[in-house]
Order: sequence, then structure tokens, then C-alpha cells
Amino acid sequence: MKTTFLTTLTATCCILAMAQAETDFKKLDSMEHWRTSKQTGPGGWSINPEGVIHLIPHKSGALVSKEKFLDFELVFEWKVAKGVNSGVFYRSAKGRSPEYQILDDANHVRGQWEVSRAAALYDLYGRSDDDCVKPFGEWNTGRIIAKGKRLQHWLNGVLVVDVEVGSEDWNARFIKSKNTKDPEKTNWDFGLQKGSIWLQDHGGEVWYRNVRIREL
Repeated sequence: MKTTFLTTLTATCCILAMAQAETDFKKLDSMEHWRTSKQTGPGGWSINPEGVIHLIPHKSGALVSKEKFLDFELVFEWKVAKGVNSGVFYRSAKGRSPEYQILDDANHVRGQWEVSRAAALYDLYGRSDDDCVKPFGEWNTGRIIAKGKRLQHWLNGVLVVDVEVGSEDWNARFIKSKNTKDPEKTNWDFGLQKGSIWLQDHGGEVWYRNVRIREL
């Protein structure tokens, strides 16, 4: 009886903790939370009453969160049209930021390379599991956790990137990446700055829903 009671109590505590964690999230499901990078109105971006964010090709610029975040957990669902490339940028400051790659791997040329496939930390780390992505037209679930120097990317419940900014491996990759092409932008803490969330406009049709964030 005692064992059963303790098991039930533990399960109840876990459920309550999960419920509390879920209430900590802020929904980013209306335009009041966003602006476009071009500051010229929503353009091809729209958010319907159910909170689905949709981009049709319109040269609209990125959709940028009005609030800035440093340590956070961002959860979102995403899908793309055939052959589309996009991305979720975070800790965006001074013109550079880490990117959670959004891609139709099977029908875009960048699907050939690990560091540019869906859920990769773009141009730095490929995802560790090659079988967890769903094809174009289907919803995928993404998760980004940024805490101090640690960055994690999740895809459909699988941890696919888990790295430490400034580690020996990170620095070796960073030097070879696109992020050092401009010498004036290399002498600052890439990936460690408080910044906005950017949903990229890369010229293709993309959808997001259930976008929510909590500070850690």
C-alpha cells in the first residue's frame, strides 16, 4: 500500500510540475507580439484567429518578435511548401544570430549537407538524427532551448543539436562558418546576446503554429 501511495504521489507531482511548466509559456499568436524587419506592415505575413502564422512570398522581410530574450525555451510547430528554405533566428543582435534551420530536405539543394538540413544549427552543427523530420506539407514540432552558453535544438521530440558556445569544437566550426565573413562582426559574443526571435522570409511559403516561449 505504501509503495502504491508513493508511486501515485510521485506521478501526481510530475503531472503538476508539467502543468505548471506549460502555464509559464507566453503565446506569440497575434501580431501584437511581432513586427516586420522592413517596418512596412505585415506584407505577406498573416496570423489567423487560431494563431497560425503564414507567409506567402511577398518580399516582406522577417517577422521579428518585439520582445528580446536571452535564456528561454521556444516551442513551435512548422511546415513548408515543397522545396522551401526558411529559418528561426534567436538571440539576434548586431546582425548575426544562431539559426534553427527550416527546410524541405528532400526537395531543396541544401538538404545535401548536414549543417543546412532541417533543425540544424545552420552552418555550424547538423542534426544528430536523420529520420525524425517530416516531409513538406506536414507539421513538425521544433524546440529551442538557450540557457547560458548551452544551445539545444529539438525536432519532433528528439534532441538533435546540443552544443556549448565557445567550446573548442564550437570555435573550430565557427571560424569556418559564414558568421566570420565580416571581420567587424567577429569580436563579440555570437550566440550569447539578448535578442529578438526572427522568422525568416526566404522567398517561400511557410507556416508556424502554437508558437510559445518562456524565459528560463
